[in-house]
Amino acid sequence: MLLVGVALVGLLLFWPAAGIALMWNLLIPVAPGLVTIAPGLWRNICPMATFHMLPQKLGIAQNIRMPEWGAAALGLISVMLLFVVVPMRRIGLNVDGPLTAIMLLSAAGIAAVMGALFEMRSGWCTSLCPIHPVERLYGSNPAITFKNARCDLCEACSNPCPDSTPGLTPTITGATKVQQVLGNFLVGSFPGFVWGWFQVPDYPPRQVGTPEIITAYLWPFGACIVAYVVFKVAEHILRHKEKARATLHRIFAAAAVSTYYWYRLPGPAALLPVWFPMVSHMVTTPFFFWFLVLRTPKLSWLKRPVMASTYWSTRFETRNKNLIRVAPNKP
Repeated sequence: MLLVGVALVGLLLFWPAAGIALMWNLLIPVAPGLVTIAPGLWRNICPMATFHMLPQKLGIAQNIRMPEWGAAALGLISVMLLFVVVPMRRIGLNVDGPLTAIMLLSAAGIAAVMGALFEMRSGWCTSLCPIHPVERLYGSNPAITFKNARCDLCEACSNPCPDSTPGLTPTITGATKVQQVLGNFLVGSFPGFVWGWFQVPDYPPRQVGTPEIITAYLWPFGACIVAYVVFKVAEHILRHKEKARATLHRIFAAAAVSTYYWYRLPGPAALLPVWFPMVSHMVTTPFFFWFLVLRTPKLSWLKRPVMASTYWSTRFETRNKNLIRVAPNKP
């Protein structure tokens, strides 16, 4: 996947038409379904995660412990980036290969820097990545779990660990009020945001002015506010029924991913048979509602590795019973 990412950036820079087709018509349309069904697989192969963990693998990471307030602040930034960057696709990214390449390279650079500073996956993968809120929303009920290909030992870098917590949702997050409000807002607003985004056409960068920018943001933001109001009214009605509220959250997650696949077909629409959209609607929407709403959440994205403190204390128990591992290479 890292090689695919490098090739993709090369195509976006030097053969933009092919790069745009590969990214926006193949890779990205597959991603929501993959994150819904097997988020652990995506977490294992994500190229940005590879860049993020590279300093750790090279032994040059500073392994600064992510404070609670830092995780909350980065979580807020990640949601803001999600709501800012997605509409940018309509005003340049969807049709401008070099601009998209710059965005990907910038994200990879930031991921690597965060990995060099903070402990394990706490700097990017579980905090700052703008895709992570969507992973939490769509990946609440995975079909299969995988071995963790990133972490040999669990350093408890994030609490709760999104990779190792069964039934994870955006509302199961850190203890701060900011994280709880953000998670709740994402669940309630995202179906409207997705629907509103599809009401906007793609504008070539040379044609983008103030009216186009306003249109690109007004539709998804207006629709997400409407959806969130409906969501909060339903939450208020179900305020004394915890299980019903949990089901409501899964319904809104299913509505978001179903809306995406209602509008976004795999591959160029011109190459698909005329009957394919109707069949796709009849299959994808019931499937995602069954998959996310009717099934009982049981699995985590990835299997948690052995805790580092347990690992090291068993090996040094005879020498120092108080020794635990708090960071790689640092007792």
